[in-house]
Amino acid sequence: MCMFGKSKTATPALLCFLLILPALLAASCSRVQPPASRKPPFPIITADNLFAVDCVDPQHIWAVGFNSVIVHTADGGKTWEFQKSGVENNLCAVSFVSPAVGWISGRAGIMLHTADGGKTWTQQQTGVTSHLFTLSFVDERNGWAAGELGTIIHTSDGGATWVKQAAGEDKIYNSIFFTDQNNGWVVGEFGLIYHTADGGKNWQKQECPDIVPVVDETQWETPTPSLYSVWFSDAQRGWAAGMDSSIIATTDSGITWKKIKNPAEAVKLTLYKIVAREGQVWAVGQKGTCLHSVDNGVNWDLRADATNTKFWLRDMDFCDTLNGWAVGSRGTIIKTEDGGKTWNMLSGIPVKLK
Repeated sequence: MCMFGKSKTATPALLCFLLILPALLAASCSRVQPPASRKPPFPIITADNLFAVDCVDPQHIWAVGFNSVIVHTADGGKTWEFQKSGVENNLCAVSFVSPAVGWISGRAGIMLHTADGGKTWTQQQTGVTSHLFTLSFVDERNGWAAGELGTIIHTSDGGATWVKQAAGEDKIYNSIFFTDQNNGWVVGEFGLIYHTADGGKNWQKQECPDIVPVVDETQWETPTPSLYSVWFSDAQRGWAAGMDSSIIATTDSGITWKKIKNPAEAVKLTLYKIVAREGQVWAVGQKGTCLHSVDNGVNWDLRADATNTKFWLRDMDFCDTLNGWAVGSRGTIIKTEDGGKTWNMLSGIPVKLK
C-alpha cells in the first residue's frame, strides 16, 4: 500500500485540503463558461458601410467605404480579400479601366492608384484637400474627380499630375460621368447640372425645369432636390437621379432635361445611383429601393423586395446587361446575374433569412 509519509494518521494540512476539495470541485463545475462564438445567421464580408462598387467584368469587382476598407473578388464573389489602402480616410469612389488599373478617391483629397489589381495601392497628389466623392476614368490616362466646395480635378497622365477645373459654383458635386475625353457631366446639390464638351476646360450649366418646385409668394421656398447620380449611355442619352425619387432624362446631351415618372415617387425615397446598359436602366437608393426599366427609362418596375434589404444602397454597377452589383449600409453587397430580376445577398443583414 502506498503511504504518504511514515505516519498512518493524516496531518492537519491534509485534512484541511480533503475538506475543501469538494467545494473547489463544485465551484469549478458551476463557474459560468463563455459561450462558444457563433457565426451570425447572415453572410458577412465586412461590417463597414460601403460607398462605392466597380464591376470591371463578371469576375473582378471592388467595393470601398468607411474606415478605408477595400474588398475585392476575382471569382465573381465566391471568395473575397481585403486590400490595404495605406490610408485611414473614408473611401468614396472607385474606378477601374481594366482588371489591373484603377483609382480610388476619398475624404481630404485622397487619391489612390493601382497598376496590379490592388495588390499595392499608392497615393497620388491631387493638390486639393476637399472630399472627393466621385470618379470617372475613360482610359488609363484620362480621368476626373469631383466633390465638395465645387471641386473638380482632371488628369491626362494617369494621375501623375492633377489639375483643378471649375464648373462655376461653390456647391457639392455628388457624381461625375464622362463618355469620352471631351463629353462629361457633373451633378450635385440643389439640382445642379453642368456639362463640358472640351474635357472640362469649360463647363455650361444645364437645368431641368420639371424638378424646380413651384411656389407662390405666400409659401416658403422649397429647394430643388439634390441629384446624387448621373449616367450617360452615349454623348446624347443620359439620366440623373436623386432626392424624392427624382429621375430626369435627356436625349440631346442635356440641352433639355425631362422628369420621368416612376413608382418610387409615391414614397419619395432618395435614389443614390442610376446605371444604364443597352436600353436597360437601373436605380437604387434608400431602404433597399430598386427600380428597373427595359425601355431606356420610359417605364419603370419597382422591385420592392428583390434586394432583400431595408438598408440604403449607395452605389451600383453593371458590367453588362445581366451581371450587376450594389453595395451599401453595414457591409451590404448584393449581386444579380439576370439583369436585376433577382438579387443574391453576399454580405449584409437580410429582411428574410434563407
